[in-house]
Amino acid sequence: MKYYVPLVVLLLLHAVFLLIDAYSITYLDSAMHLAGGMALGMFVFWLLACVVSRGWCPDPGRHLVLVLVVSLVTTGAVCWEFYEWVSDRYFGTHLQHGVTDTVKDLLLGLLGGVLYAGLT
Repeated sequence: MKYYVPLVVLLLLHAVFLLIDAYSITYLDSAMHLAGGMALGMFVFWLLACVVSRGWCPDPGRHLVLVLVVSLVTTGAVCWEFYEWVSDRYFGTHLQHGVTDTVKDLLLGLLGGVLYAGLT
């Protein structure tokens, strides 16, 4: 399976969630953030493997790869929360439901990345 497929599926699912207002259901929102962290972790891991296999950089070793994957997934989760804020502020959506929701979403994205990194 191509490692970008989970990201594409999640983006399509995100569009459907927006259309049917599924983000207002807490457990669906939480599941999407966890799955998003895992999908992004899978993509980053694949991207690093491609870069190393092509000889564009030396093999960083398992521990550094895990740190890079979790760090980039966390950065992706922060960028996603920025997207939600911009969408709420300028397009009238209601993706964020306060600070607690935002922090929970960030934590679930991070947890998804850690779970994927731990499973590889």
